[in-house]
Amino acid sequence: MVSNPNLFIKGVMKSGRKITILGGGPAGIAIAYYAKENKIKYELFEASNRVGGNCITFEYNGFLYDSGAHRLHDKDMETTRIIKEMMGNDLKLIQVPSQIYREGKFIDFPLSPLNLLGFLGIRRFLYSAYQILASKIRTKTNIDNFRDLAIHTYGKNISDLFLLHYTEKLWGKPASELSIDVAGKRLKGLNLKTFILETFRGKNDKTQHLDGSFYYPKYGIGSIFEAFNSHCGDNFHLNQKVTAVYHSNQKITGIELNGNSINDVEDLVSSLPLGVLLKVMHPPPPKNILDLGNSILFRDIILVGLFLDVDSVNKNGSMYFPSNRYPFTRVYEPKNRSEHMAPLGKTSLMIEIPCQKNSGIWNEDEKIVIKGVIRELVDANIFNESDLFDSCIHKIKNAYPVLEKDYQTKINPIYDYLSNFHNLKLTGRNGLFAYTHIHDHMINGKRIINILKS
Repeated sequence: MVSNPNLFIKGVMKSGRKITILGGGPAGIAIAYYAKENKIKYELFEASNRVGGNCITFEYNGFLYDSGAHRLHDKDMETTRIIKEMMGNDLKLIQVPSQIYREGKFIDFPLSPLNLLGFLGIRRFLYSAYQILASKIRTKTNIDNFRDLAIHTYGKNISDLFLLHYTEKLWGKPASELSIDVAGKRLKGLNLKTFILETFRGKNDKTQHLDGSFYYPKYGIGSIFEAFNSHCGDNFHLNQKVTAVYHSNQKITGIELNGNSINDVEDLVSSLPLGVLLKVMHPPPPKNILDLGNSILFRDIILVGLFLDVDSVNKNGSMYFPSNRYPFTRVYEPKNRSEHMAPLGKTSLMIEIPCQKNSGIWNEDEKIVIKGVIRELVDANIFNESDLFDSCIHKIKNAYPVLEKDYQTKINPIYDYLSNFHNLKLTGRNGLFAYTHIHDHMINGKRIINILKS
């Protein structure tokens, strides 16, 4: 996370004014929701033809599938309550733990002791356990990159097998050049508590401890934001791309939409990617700020969909592929989240390939990309090619902010510059350049709106 995540939540915004919201993803929608609940005027502008941002559900010939392996974590009581009330019986608590595919076998994720013992065998397991203990004894107080954190937590052997290559594929950078923040809360599992739970209470209790349960809607994650749209979308404007943000005397004064219409602004909340916001500002920011904005990276995703004439492939929530052999990082079966995501007797697989837009695979012929994915998954015995009857592909921009080891030294000067505009607030994964989730966006939204109430 950023060194000061509340930087654009604190400050003064005068009450009784209208908020202009840029972006109709989860973060922008959270602002609109809390504005409506507090009877504060707002307008939301979204460049695409639907709300949800990168958290949407696609429909293809009777199949439903999300733009990623999304889920609603029960991490904030109020967020969970609001979405439960909004979705009613369409929101279910499900338990679909995930696994890692390595060397032709599936291993529980997050990693757990007994499962690793079965995979590694006694000698490799004991050697790996020795590495973990040795790394704990040689305590490092100056861990500043993901590689050192992973090895300190899991030892080199396990890190090489399951973590480092996967992380480098996901983020597109050597693990030694990535911030420890990319780990989130995932480096857990190999500890005494988990070992005891798994040994004496069984796998299901371990699954609950390792976050294998989450909430999921009947018709995909996008239906959450469609419900928000129905609840508070009277002032949502779609197909409205922000092409300029005007400012004067340390105040945002207006926005230009689609290169022609200009709207006055009283208070502005932006969830646009940080670099995009800087590029559309008029007058432009200082050159050093623009250069920093151009230097921060977002990871894009190619999503390949495969449609199968079988009832099920397996029961995993997600399948992770750490080996460099595979261009993809994660495969998930939407039907395992909700049976309504596929027609009766059929299923689908969604494959995520992280990359940079305009890179080699991003510009590759789509048929070649799909053919390569099919070949690798069939060779891994995930499904039989004879069961495949259709496929599709989507390209999703700005899926993840790339948190390099020194990303805060780039982000903080940008924040310092933007904080000079007293009627500007930032929110969202892309707007704050932070690895955040649905409940984080809701918490942020509430904090920002509470300023208007004070």
